[in-house]
Amino acid sequence: MYCIGYTDTLTMSVPLQCLPSLAADFDGDVLNILYIINRAFYLRCAQIFNPRNAMYISRIDGRLNKNLLVQRDTLINTNTFLYLGRDKYSEQNINKIQEIVEKQKRYYATGVVS
Repeated sequence: MYCIGYTDTLTMSVPLQCLPSLAADFDGDVLNILYIINRAFYLRCAQIFNPRNAMYISRIDGRLNKNLLVQRDTLINTNTFLYLGRDKYSEQNINKIQEIVEKQKRYYATGVVS
């Protein structure tokens, strides 16, 4: 995982998918933040700790690590949240959403943010 932002709250967010593999939950566990001291340290950490590079393939059988799949309750809650207030959107809100979707499509088609 990489730092993508900074706040003064001394908190850090993590992807929920990696919690089962780390035997982590929200009952007071501590997440350690590592200071990158040199490139060799960075490369080794990326190899071992990055979920995208090291956790999606099971170390037990070499197949997909099912712990990192999006969980059913996450999908249900996301879908419910998505449609919760959809009928309350103004025309301006809908236009802004469509603009963002089009910008995202252009980015993934070309790799360039415009």
